[in-house]
Formats: sequence, C-alpha cells, structure tokens
Amino acid sequence: MKTEELIDILTQDNKKISPLKSPGHRFLVWTLISLLSMFVILFFSIIIRGQYHIPQVWESNLALIAVFLSCGIVLFKRNIPGQQSRYDYLIHNIILVIWFCFLVFSVSTTDRGLFSSLSEELKNHGLTCVELILLITMIPLVLLNFYLKNGFVEPSVLYQLSVYVLPFAFAQIGISFLCPNETSTHILAWHNLALIPFYSLISFLGFKLIQIKD
Repeated sequence: MKTEELIDILTQDNKKISPLKSPGHRFLVWTLISLLSMFVILFFSIIIRGQYHIPQVWESNLALIAVFLSCGIVLFKRNIPGQQSRYDYLIHNIILVIWFCFLVFSVSTTDRGLFSSLSEELKNHGLTCVELILLITMIPLVLLNFYLKNGFVEPSVLYQLSVYVLPFAFAQIGISFLCPNETSTHILAWHNLALIPFYSLISFLGFKLIQIKD
C-alpha cells in the first residue's frame, strides 16, 4: 500500500475542526444571550407577580459582578489549550470567599446569632427565591456547557468550581431585581444555603455533560 493511500484511509473519517473564536468574543456572546434569557424571565415574573425591586445595597452586586467577569474570562480563556496561567482562579475565588464570609459575619453579629437567625429565617417563605434563581440559571448553564464542550475541559477541581460559580453569580445578580429582602440573613439562607443541594446537583450533571465529547 502506498503512503498516499494509507494517509487517505486514515484521514477519510476525520471531521473538519473549526478554530475557536477568541475567549473575549465567546464570553461576550454567552453573556448577551444569558442576559436576554434573564430579562425574559424577569419580565414575565414582574407581569405575574406585579412587582419588581431596584437593589439598594449595590456593594453585594458589585462584588458578584467582579466575580462574574473574572470567572467568565478565566473559563473561556482556559477552554483554549495554551492559555493557562497560574493565578487564573485566584481573583474570583478570593472575592467570592470574602463575599460569603461577609454574609456569615453580618448574620453572626445579629442579636440572635448565626444559627438562631438562620433557623428563624428558614421558617419563613423563601422557596420562591430558590425557584427563581434555578430558573434564571437554566439557560446560561446549558449554554455554558455547549460553549465549553467545544474546547478543552480541565479535570481540576478549580475548573469545576468555576463552572459552578459563573452561572451562580449571574443568577444572584438577577434575583436582586426581584427579591425585596436584602438582609444578610435572607440572602445567606435562601439565596445560598437552601439553594446549594439543588444547584450542586444541576452543576454536577452539567459538568458531566461537557466532559462527553461527540
């Protein structure tokens, strides 16, 4: 068998691979579609519930926006081989930990203390917030899986955590325009702790999907 014939046989079933667009371009497209989906959900939620909320405490949203931007840039950058950096995951994880610790500290300094405050808050009605956050998360998470599946998926824990964090920060920003309760106790209880089991399962299944190559 000639060399040319062997090459033709080996390459005849190969699929043509299109190069990935720049990380910034892919992140921007994902963000715009995710924002559009969030606006649709907010619009219908406002029509059904007849109310909306303009956040008063913007410090929390600014921290979440910083996490969102940093995490998104890192994920889409590292999705292309050779784009890695040792400090990629540092910024958004530090900001997220500080934000969460601030919530815990704020609740801990109340008269009831951390556990009593959370126990009391969880007795109140807050499942609507959990449902809305999960709803806001759905399309961005599916779309993120689609985008990342086309590139290089790292097996590292920090990469998996970032896949979790990006839609989480996005949904946290979105719910702030619907939920009028901006107390640290409510945000910690219903926007975070009550959501973790459901959100973790969805994110775990989503990450498994992006590991499956066609």
